[in-house]
Amino acid sequence: MPTPSPISVLFVCLGNHCRSPAALAVANSVAKQRGVTSMSFDAAGTASHHRGDRPHPLSAAEGRRRGYEVNHVGRLIHPDDFARFDLIVAMDRSNVDDLRRLAGFDDQRTGVYRCVEPDQLQLLRRWDPHAMPGDEDLPDPWGKGADAYRTMYDVIERCVPALVEHLAWLASEPV
Repeated sequence: MPTPSPISVLFVCLGNHCRSPAALAVANSVAKQRGVTSMSFDAAGTASHHRGDRPHPLSAAEGRRRGYEVNHVGRLIHPDDFARFDLIVAMDRSNVDDLRRLAGFDDQRTGVYRCVEPDQLQLLRRWDPHAMPGDEDLPDPWGKGADAYRTMYDVIERCVPALVEHLAWLASEPV
């Protein structure tokens, strides 16, 4: 039986300038540290404000301080992304609303993981062990000081290991 292709995950925030590039950097690092090759990651934004830009300097600096390579070039989500990615992980409910509108409310995935992960659009904090009801959103640090970026990375670092574990489980499920 052929091995399915890696699970593909797209991290999405509004501008693809702060949160989603940080989540991408953390996910790549966690997967590499764990020797996981059954997943791939990318990031995009729902608005074109920062298309072609490097991550916000405070996001990149905090990432470097924590040992991450935050070097993503901002891009706008493309209609094909809804078919290409097995899982789209949004940073807040507003992003999910935008994504549902952009996708036409249809699940366009073609990959085999559709049958084991029924909901393509997820919030990152689904995997936050400290989240309480009402904590679904990862606040956007844009326009705030360095403390907001530290808090953002704290939350991402709590969520991503559990997400990677979930993806490893999905990859192990017979499809």
